[in-house]
Amino acid sequence: MGRPRRGGAGPANEIFAVRKDWGVGTRVALVYPNRYAAGMSNLGFLLIYARINARPDALCERAFLSGDGRRRAPPRGSGAGSANSPIEGRTVESGRTLSSFDVVAISLSYENDLLNVPAILSAGGIPPFREDRAASGARYPLIVAGGFAASLNPEPAGVFADAVVVGDGERAVDLLLDHGPGPAGDSGYQRELSAIPGVFVPGGYRPEYEESSPAERTSGRLPVLRAIETLPGFPPRVAREILDLRSLSPAPPVILSEETELGRMSLVETSRGCPRMCGFCAAAHACPSFREFPIDRVRAAVDAAWPHRRKVGLIGAAVLDWGPFRELAREILDRGGTVSPASVRADLVDGEIAEILARSGHRTVALAPECGDARLRARVGKQVPDETFFTAAEVLARSGIVSFKLYFLLGLPGVPREEEVGGIARFLGIFRERVLEVARGVGRMGVVTAVLSPFVPKPFTPLQWASMATEEELKSREKGVSDVVRAVPNVRVSASPPWDAVVQGYLGLSDRRVSASLRTARPGKFLRSTPGLAGALSSVVFREKGGGEVFPWEVIDGGLRRVALRARYEAFFP
Repeated sequence: MGRPRRGGAGPANEIFAVRKDWGVGTRVALVYPNRYAAGMSNLGFLLIYARINARPDALCERAFLSGDGRRRAPPRGSGAGSANSPIEGRTVESGRTLSSFDVVAISLSYENDLLNVPAILSAGGIPPFREDRAASGARYPLIVAGGFAASLNPEPAGVFADAVVVGDGERAVDLLLDHGPGPAGDSGYQRELSAIPGVFVPGGYRPEYEESSPAERTSGRLPVLRAIETLPGFPPRVAREILDLRSLSPAPPVILSEETELGRMSLVETSRGCPRMCGFCAAAHACPSFREFPIDRVRAAVDAAWPHRRKVGLIGAAVLDWGPFRELAREILDRGGTVSPASVRADLVDGEIAEILARSGHRTVALAPECGDARLRARVGKQVPDETFFTAAEVLARSGIVSFKLYFLLGLPGVPREEEVGGIARFLGIFRERVLEVARGVGRMGVVTAVLSPFVPKPFTPLQWASMATEEELKSREKGVSDVVRAVPNVRVSASPPWDAVVQGYLGLSDRRVSASLRTARPGKFLRSTPGLAGALSSVVFREKGGGEVFPWEVIDGGLRRVALRARYEAFFP
């Protein structure tokens, strides 16, 4: 059985990590296809690790992208490994290769992490692509994918994975382990896996495409998806798992590690989903029910980590909407701890919220106007007027919080450059003046940082039909905002690389044909010179989709009805 430990096989200073005897039950390697610091700050990853190790008939070890992202020569000996630096394709607990395990589970929270999967699996002795493993006839571990990105559109993850968990993963993981690993290429075993609620088996579906015109073939454009054929014995649609959070058993303590992005706090989940329905947000639309964990469960998770962490990170898409937030925050503060909510909604900020954040040591608060113009903001489904943000900033500033990060979208479909850039610049100017007026009384003025994020269409949202702005256009809009505010004191601009956003759109909206590009990708990078990539981008990312067009993710049953999403999309354009 596992036991809590500090240090040992994994990176130093870990608490609640588990070491189990290799001979126990089903052996699972849980892969986070990015750096250790990122993976160990991902609560979903940590919860699955703890859940598997809580079973007496299974063990779970972790693997990450190596520190330099390159393949390394494996150390000698099946148990050799580094105590502080993950080695590609080997687990941090025992140093064993991924091919030594019965199941390899890949946690995909972000689409761009798909680029790291081939190198990790290959270094672990496993052919990365599902069709290559099937063609070899050899027996390999069952490859399972899950996480938010995989749940939105399981087709890209399915080029690697034999099965993809869609939605809440707790029950699906338990049922997969109960069933046990089998021959992933066997159609009978695949049908058995597909009977597990919330499990998509890509081998059970065959995409069909329209005939390409000569002009499309010349340009390199991909044929349009016409239909998704369901093979005999597989469900026509896979229902997204949406669990009653009140029914979940108490979660075991999750690993605490100082060598992470959020290493000085314990992470505790408060809710899933979002009660708002912003037109660009997949978190709200893919699972449109807002579900809350009972306060007793959240309090127990706080208590488990309390001897080691007094700063509590409350995790959820809408933390301030969680009913007991104020009650629990007061309890933590009264015990000498602090709280850090993952998100702050401007329309819920009042004196009490400001006091909680200030007493917790916050010096900067992030708010998300998304658009500089209130009318445009309302069009994308965020019904929050400008004045709400300005008032929230004043309330926070009176409590001593005078630095802000403001998140804006760039490249919204159908919005002229001048309107978008001008709206953001005007909003920043007014916001700064309102904060400055209060900050003079506080005695100091902080920094207002505009964080510019390219708009990326997401599955299951009203804007899933939209085309994405080109890299050049996004750079132009970013430069427009930067030029306007450059001379304004205390205002800064931070922008996400447009190319990364384009790649995110491609990986998030594609079907299994994305495997051709992934075969030539480098870890973490898609080269613009990748053969066929230009045509693929014009087909998948830079094209408005037709109203009757079939999407790769429509094999998943969840979210709002298509007709309702389409009506909202058409209403977006005045």
